[in-house]
Amino acid sequence: MHQTFYIDADEEISSVIDRLNRSMSSVNYFVVPKRAIFLLSIINLKLLKSEAEKFGKKIVIVTQDELGASMAERAGLEVKRTIDDVESKDQSLTTYQEDVIEEDIVLKESQEYSDELQDKKNRLKGVGTNDFYVEAGDFEKKIPVISSVDKKIETKRVKMNGIFDMRGKSKISSSGGISHSLHANKEQKNSGKSLFEGSMDQDKTRILEKMYSSVKTNQKNINNEKSHIVSGTSKKIFVSFISLCTVFLVFIAGYLFLPSAKVTIVQSALSEKVDVVVQGSSEIATDGQNNIKIRVIEKEKEISMSYDAQGSQGGPGKKAHGSIIIYNEYDSSPQTLVATTRFESADGKIFRLIKNVIVPGTTLIGGETKPGAIEAEIVADQAGEDFNLQPSSFKIPGFKGSPKYDKFSAKSTENFAGGSLEGGENSSSVSQQDIDSAKQKTEKAISEELKGLLAVELAEGEIILEQCEKISISKSSTRAKAGIVADKFDYVVSAKIKALVFAEDDIKKVLIREFEKRSDIKDIKFEISKLTYGLAVADFEKNTLELKIRGDFSVIQNIDTEKIKKELLGKNGDEIDEVFKNNKGIKNANVEFSMPFISQIPQYSSRVNIEIDKESLE
Repeated sequence: MHQTFYIDADEEISSVIDRLNRSMSSVNYFVVPKRAIFLLSIINLKLLKSEAEKFGKKIVIVTQDELGASMAERAGLEVKRTIDDVESKDQSLTTYQEDVIEEDIVLKESQEYSDELQDKKNRLKGVGTNDFYVEAGDFEKKIPVISSVDKKIETKRVKMNGIFDMRGKSKISSSGGISHSLHANKEQKNSGKSLFEGSMDQDKTRILEKMYSSVKTNQKNINNEKSHIVSGTSKKIFVSFISLCTVFLVFIAGYLFLPSAKVTIVQSALSEKVDVVVQGSSEIATDGQNNIKIRVIEKEKEISMSYDAQGSQGGPGKKAHGSIIIYNEYDSSPQTLVATTRFESADGKIFRLIKNVIVPGTTLIGGETKPGAIEAEIVADQAGEDFNLQPSSFKIPGFKGSPKYDKFSAKSTENFAGGSLEGGENSSSVSQQDIDSAKQKTEKAISEELKGLLAVELAEGEIILEQCEKISISKSSTRAKAGIVADKFDYVVSAKIKALVFAEDDIKKVLIREFEKRSDIKDIKFEISKLTYGLAVADFEKNTLELKIRGDFSVIQNIDTEKIKKELLGKNGDEIDEVFKNNKGIKNANVEFSMPFISQIPQYSSRVNIEIDKESLE
């Protein structure tokens, strides 16, 4: 069984679905004109297909609209181009049934019409003229009786499957269709119209039928349009209401559960200075006093370093050199003799003083005057073996003509050596400057090596100050003499270091004890941020130390983050600032909200996170 529906061009999808729902057939054909409204929306077509699948019905769209047919096929609906395509499939199966139905309908119609005419005649007997019924009778006689054999009567074929007849422009019920003429007879019977209306001219009858059919169709379309307008408006209002409710609920849920706040607190750090004088001793310090224990470290070392001779000696040969003792018998005042001062031997050879010397004055011992004396190095003024003298006496030519000439003298106790005519020009020699430089460098080197030995001896946490070190040099000399011809020479230094060391933790303990005496440490955190060591006085004989120290303390007020969090819940604007102002130790704070349009701290503590900016304290 299938049923066919004819769709108007302006008919909406709700009306089409309503027709589908009222259909009793499992297969439904929808004949749709070109540019029909519902056929131009893929959403409408999918909605129609969904409704058909919901009720287990099949839909076939019959249309010549190419665009609409394409969209229907995209929506998964079967499409036919003409109604004849539908009818041709069922025509061979229904022809025999249609013929039988037509005969039954015509016979039934003729019988009903005859019965109705007889009933009218009985009820209207005596009304009108005498020839009225005669004419009626004549008319009755003229009505032909349709037999089952006569196939020439122009009746519209009706199908049992309920397809609309395109030629008759009338609809057929799903329980069994009939032609429009049969509908007219039923309407006559039900409405009580004149018995003789059936004899009206056929042209007039068709005109009246079209008139009434048009009125009914227009009324139906008006009702459908009103229904569609009301239905569409209601849907829009309902959808708008649901949307507003959803947005409101989302906003409320977001306001209550989604917002969060991050509070970053910068603590205010104060700085305090504590100055103390610490006493150190190698003995155990007394508890409760500013005393610390020190440890004594001693190290000794000797080093020898080789240096290149930077001096030069002009002319061929080498100069002799040796040691002399200079005597001062002039007076008790010391006499300074500068380098290169000339000394003349008894045989007239000239030697020169290598470096400055100070000759002591005379001294009185047991009523006897003793001359001052000092040893010095001299070198020959010229090269040659002749200057390799045996022990001899010397005078200072520079004092000649003055009383000092006879009162200042010198003697050598050993032979002079080194004098020779061999050797090229500009040969290397050891100068006094070379010796002085070697002395300075060697003593510095041994000092660094001794300090290195101390560093190795230090325990973890121990400190040694430069003021607590003492280096004693026991030997600093070279066998090379100034003026000798040589390419290299060695310098030897022997030294000893003594140091008083202490543990820095002991110093901090003294400072902390002093700080706690001065400050209330109940609600604060503090730490030593810097230590400055001042004057240190070390007694290396008694192994004691007096040390001035300054400690810089960073003081931070304790912050109860949970307490602040509870105070902040639900606050905004000035209320937040007031909470921060009422808590000591907060320098400033920054509040970051997860949502830009929210400016209030959430009501739930789990949505609030408080952090302390530790970097600001460093």
